[in-house]
Amino acid sequence: MVSFQETNNTSQTYPMQAAQRVHKWLKPVEGYYKAQWDATLSVGICKIGAGVIIRDHQGQVIGALRASRWLKGRPFDAEAHGLLLAALFCKEMGLMQVILKGDLKQVVDLLQKQVSNWSMGGLLIEDAQNLMNSCSQWSATHTYREANKVVHYLAKFALNLPEDVYDIEECPFGIQSIVNIEML
Repeated sequence: MVSFQETNNTSQTYPMQAAQRVHKWLKPVEGYYKAQWDATLSVGICKIGAGVIIRDHQGQVIGALRASRWLKGRPFDAEAHGLLLAALFCKEMGLMQVILKGDLKQVVDLLQKQVSNWSMGGLLIEDAQNLMNSCSQWSATHTYREANKVVHYLAKFALNLPEDVYDIEECPFGIQSIVNIEML
């Protein structure tokens, strides 16, 4: 596992790595939907906020979700719970071809490997895999925070919500400008 200090020192060790990062949102191929998720954890109140946005091959928002849950755990567990909510949302929307994108590489790697991990986060990821396997053709890839700004904003906003908020076939209030910038 990479420590916080090692992560922050990568520019000194690997100067070319930063230039290879993709900083913008990329459209999925026609027929597929891209479901991005993010989660934020408030350790002090044992609560997470999760954000999910689903877009089509033209980049149009077809659905968004903001949800909060009581959860005592680590950031890994929060992101895994966000993934589960994204998978459930895709199933509820009836999507059959989905590309899942998240910004915590540890979660995405475990999702891709489809191996057992008996931690809370590992079990949430396994539940998400089972949901996706039951309803669709899917893949998962890691994305950097710079290309995941919309759902990061939704997740932070969701922390204070008393109930889940779904937006179907419309862009949630307050993020249209971020969506537009990502489409450039």
